[in-house]
Amino acid sequence: MMKETEIPQGFKTHLPKEALEIGYILSKFEDVMQQWGYLPVIPPTMEYLNTFKKIDEEFEELSFKVVDKLTGRLIAVRPDFTPQISRIVASSFKNEQPPFRFYYSGNVFRDSKGNREFPQIGFELIGVSDIEADAEVVSIIVNILKELGLKSFQIDIGQIEFIDGALEELKIPENKKLEFIHLLSTKDFSGIELFCEKNQITGERKKKIEILLDLYGKEQILEKAVETFKNETSQSAINTLKEMFEILKTYGFEKNIFFDLSERKGMNYHSGITFEIFHPLIGISIGGGGRYDHLINSFGRNLPATGTSIRIDHIYELLKRKDSLNVKLPCDIYLIDTKKELKKAYEVAKELRKRGFKVARDIVKRPVEESIEVAFNKGFKFAIVLNPKEHKSKFIVCGKNFRKIADEGKTTEETVNTIIEILEEC
Repeated sequence: MMKETEIPQGFKTHLPKEALEIGYILSKFEDVMQQWGYLPVIPPTMEYLNTFKKIDEEFEELSFKVVDKLTGRLIAVRPDFTPQISRIVASSFKNEQPPFRFYYSGNVFRDSKGNREFPQIGFELIGVSDIEADAEVVSIIVNILKELGLKSFQIDIGQIEFIDGALEELKIPENKKLEFIHLLSTKDFSGIELFCEKNQITGERKKKIEILLDLYGKEQILEKAVETFKNETSQSAINTLKEMFEILKTYGFEKNIFFDLSERKGMNYHSGITFEIFHPLIGISIGGGGRYDHLINSFGRNLPATGTSIRIDHIYELLKRKDSLNVKLPCDIYLIDTKKELKKAYEVAKELRKRGFKVARDIVKRPVEESIEVAFNKGFKFAIVLNPKEHKSKFIVCGKNFRKIADEGKTTEETVNTIIEILEEC
């Protein structure tokens, strides 16, 4: 039987400390994005299903759907940000010249196994076909992760056009390409062996497949790829990767870069350079992205583009494992007034807030001792008690130590000055 407090599987409530820590991560992302000249956009949580379907038919299966009572059309709760950004650029910026640099954050909803709602941040560089745009996106990712104190991450870079050229050179039948790409992506060696046997792939073709599976590592594997696959498409793709790597080296980011030419990364709408982000402390992808030069054209404007999306929940889990999230609750002072002299309590609280303190008032009738206990249980550093019955003074609780403040004849400002002096001593 369902409990009244139960929530649907795959969804999560973020309690105050966790919410603050996630907010800290988001603020770090936003700071870096603005330093690189990116501006925020806030897409709607729901759009017509067709907005997503026209990009990838799989979104119909992934989406939570409702019927729009005004039009009778199907609306989807956002399963992906990139189609939305593409629509926004094609419609709201149709008379403006590129490049467009946008970032965004919010929750993504997918009706699938595992997490069905997860926080995500992403950014897009639109209107630039030059390889420098791809290098900029990767550089920003490195910049962000380093700002969060991460060092051992790696960004695996691939090239879809290289794979396309390799499949043509290997003469993989058209109706077998998806199966073969899946086998490559899962590194299913026994499956590939069986695939070669079934499709009579032997000799030089099979040897090239074995080399293809091994095209993972630092920049040296680019030369191996050039030597193995001679078709023009693959050769051109490798040249773009070499050019990109030279730019990344000028930023000093080459240590975090790996190349993975053995699989087709990204969504169905991706083309050209793609990438995925990993860290050894967490066994799942932190995020990924790449170039999508044909997507915006679906909305009526032909613009090249590249970008990325990053899973904030995965970043959060990683930083927790590293014990590097030292975000403190914004709880400074808990103000308790035993006589409920509202004017004095309001004045003291207001003045303390003006001085930069975070102040909450206890507005529940109960013994002072219980209110003090509540204050510390909620994470407040100090409790200030106004008008204690046994004294003609205020007192401050620092930990479990009491400090009295003579208050007779003092103005609110004088009282607050005395409070601050004692807080500094505490």
